Amino acid sequence: MQNLTPSLSEQGESFVETVELQQQVSLLADAEYQPLVNVKKLPCWPSEPLYAQINSEQAALLKQHDINLESFWSDWPSQYENHFGQPLPIKKLNYKEDFDRIVLGVSVASLEHVCPSLLAWDTKFAAQAKQVKTVATQAAQLWLNKTDEQLGWQYIPKSKEGPILSGFSEPFDTWAAMMNLVDKEQWPTDCPPKNIAYFCSVFPCEYYPPKSEYQFPLQAKSQVKVNLEAILEKNMQSLWPLAYQNNEFDWSVLYEISSSGDERLNAQYWRVNVDPSERYVLSVAGSSKYRLATDETKFTNLFITGDWIKTGVNAGCVEAAVMAGMQTARAMVGYPQHISGENAFAVIKN
Repeated sequence: MQNLTPSLSEQGESFVETVELQQQVSLLADAEYQPLVNVKKLPCWPSEPLYAQINSEQAALLKQHDINLESFWSDWPSQYENHFGQPLPIKKLNYKEDFDRIVLGVSVASLEHVCPSLLAWDTKFAAQAKQVKTVATQAAQLWLNKTDEQLGWQYIPKSKEGPILSGFSEPFDTWAAMMNLVDKEQWPTDCPPKNIAYFCSVFPCEYYPPKSEYQFPLQAKSQVKVNLEAILEKNMQSLWPLAYQNNEFDWSVLYEISSSGDERLNAQYWRVNVDPSERYVLSVAGSSKYRLATDETKFTNLFITGDWIKTGVNAGCVEAAVMAGMQTARAMVGYPQHISGENAFAVIKN
């Protein structure tokens, strides 16, 4: 999405008049893109585009330059123009011709990039975009050859539910044991991993460069790997004492068939969430008063939604996102009438 532009009706009401979209790729056929893949009969999102559905020349170019189409810092527009001699196509949608109402479900950190014209028009919407803060995060996933108990974790409840620990240490302060997901993944039946560990935390980032600095996400991601090495080498011994020998992390604990030593780390997964669409929504002091409900912008045909609007939870979580979606549905079609928890702040205030 490139921009949304506002206008005034004959009655003096503000509305969204046009939406500009940049078409990133062309498909092989006129059929709609099918984004999901099947993993053990579960529809799942893949980690990269399904190139077989994309124009073959464009797909080859995407793979050649390792393009991340979802990244704010993607150099795909310049790579495309250099190769094809023309810019990526822009699609312009017009009110009453192409749409009547719009649901804007981008994250709050994306607003300044996709609808600056709306923010300039609506001061309360602009205040929301500025005052509801976000933070970059980092995450990692390790596949392990040992169970939590074999790693030395001593508290195993009767439910066998794995631990979730937060506020632990930097650079990753949250660990979740996710052994229950092993059988949901597609592994060789004769030698699957025994365990999965998730880690996540805030990613310290004081400066987000302009989108022309294409290497920024890769540089940030490389720091996450350093952080992951640090937590294994220095911080996890108190939780996984049996994963260490002579006070050094035993890399053979990591599941990987073809590597040895610390090279096993390269077969694990880590990522950084610095893109505006990925950053975590915060609940900083005094920010709730700037949150708008789904239909509280100036624009009569615009509905905003996400865990950054006014929901009654006012925090970055899936529950708030679901509530926001329900509120948007109710504003548009009248259903559902009741949403549990949406008036929580009003109760506290009274």
